[in-house]
Amino acid sequence: MAQEISSARALLRRPPVYRIEIKIKPIDPLAWLAAQDNAVKIYGANQDDSAAIAGIGEAACVRGSGRVNYPSVFRNLRKYLRPQYPYLQWYGGFCFDDRAPGSFRFVLPRFELARDRGKMIFCCNLIGPLSPAAFGRIIRDLDRFPEKASLKNSALKAVLRRDNPSSKQWEKNIRGVLSAIERGKYHKVVLARKTILTFVDILNPWVMLKRLRKVTLNSYHFCFQFGPSVFLGASPERLYKRQGRRVLSEAVAGTCRRGRTSAEDRRLKIALARSPKNAHEHALVVGSIQENLGGLCQRLDHAVRPGVLSLGNGHHLLTKFEGQLKDGVKDEDVLQCLHPTPALGGSPKEKAMAVIRALEPFDRGWYGGPLGYVGLDWAEFVVGIRSALVKGKQLSVYAGAGIVEGSEPQAEWQEIENKIGNFIKIIA
Repeated sequence: MAQEISSARALLRRPPVYRIEIKIKPIDPLAWLAAQDNAVKIYGANQDDSAAIAGIGEAACVRGSGRVNYPSVFRNLRKYLRPQYPYLQWYGGFCFDDRAPGSFRFVLPRFELARDRGKMIFCCNLIGPLSPAAFGRIIRDLDRFPEKASLKNSALKAVLRRDNPSSKQWEKNIRGVLSAIERGKYHKVVLARKTILTFVDILNPWVMLKRLRKVTLNSYHFCFQFGPSVFLGASPERLYKRQGRRVLSEAVAGTCRRGRTSAEDRRLKIALARSPKNAHEHALVVGSIQENLGGLCQRLDHAVRPGVLSLGNGHHLLTKFEGQLKDGVKDEDVLQCLHPTPALGGSPKEKAMAVIRALEPFDRGWYGGPLGYVGLDWAEFVVGIRSALVKGKQLSVYAGAGIVEGSEPQAEWQEIENKIGNFIKIIA
């Protein structure tokens, strides 16, 4: 790799982007990331873990704060994408609230490990112009890579828990939303909670993610470290995936816990499928996707009845969509029309967002936001749920519940307990 980087000095005078890819024997991406001394680290894996990406450092970064201009963001990302580098992709995401501080950030990692069904490549991204001194720093960074990387398990001992909002405030907020729903002001509002756990020792997010992967099958796993804060999670929900003109999306809304026995589990699944309250909550999301994404498509198909998505800590109603985008429709159009769906914001969208800003006593950050990758003629974003923020000795776990007619505050509180159960499980 060092030889290839040195050879690229002359080549970079012409194209502004140069990528080096070398086939290597597969190694553990999480262990590799844990061993690196770098302020920027990223990880992402698909639902069946057949493909994963690990990156460190920044060859380029597109970031911003305040109200997001989605067309401008994606124009800046596309400037660096080249047909000769089909594996070159941006990784990052947007805050749930596009008015939030630090509202988006995407990176082209300096170094990457990319795994696809047992095969792995090691990559270096070079973005010109680069001075001789910059090349020297890149070579020195490469020389500092540890020869061996292992991820040792470590004990996690939490000594303090705090819920924000408290159960008393939670009930008050829900009663207020239900009253407004009865008056016809909203159809649905999704309220979130942040559970803050304090530990004896500084947390290793890569150990946590390794544990989380074992208890969250059929989920998209992700981890973004920018400086001292690390956002990680295991999301079951794809916002959309685009390959050329083909687009996929899904509605995930309506939830119940898993049963303690197989017989109880079957009964809970049947009850979920027959629940009027959950059916109404799910229908709001399906209708929103149909209306918003349908306007961008030549055709958009979905199942007549929802299926059930079963995860380690709960069952969810699921409806999948597949469509063909109209000519000229771009990723910024798709993302802006879908986010946030009623599964994370509410309905009507703008009114629900105003309630969330007024009632929630914390900034959601990337919780519930679109997270993913952007390539030359493809992109995929998942919804940043089942997620947490690691900073020093603190772990802040996020989860939300959809409030509709018929919701009960205590039941919604317990739903959130079920949703954060995987994080509780890996630290117990």
